[in-house]
Amino acid sequence: MGKIEISRESQFMNKMRSYDIYVDGEKTGKIKNGGKEEISVTPGEHVIQLQIDWCKSKKIPFRVSEGESLSFQCGSRLKGWRVLKASSSMDKEDVFVYLDQV
Repeated sequence: MGKIEISRESQFMNKMRSYDIYVDGEKTGKIKNGGKEEISVTPGEHVIQLQIDWCKSKKIPFRVSEGESLSFQCGSRLKGWRVLKASSSMDKEDVFVYLDQV
């Protein structure tokens, strides 16, 4: 098995809510504000995406080998004064919720 490690920034935006984690279209867990999650995956090609309500991150395809560990960072791109634009950003992929491979 391989694994993916996801770290979430501690932010005001969505502070009290968790993001759902989807691997290959299946919900595999949740990540809390400031949290870290590890998910075991079979070796091969997969796709990961995060979601909260109807707001989604971009889909990130990745390949993992036996015993390999990949890292991802997530949070919201709405920081500082941009929080005021939250209602107009909810339908934009990778803004309200982002996911990056690190």
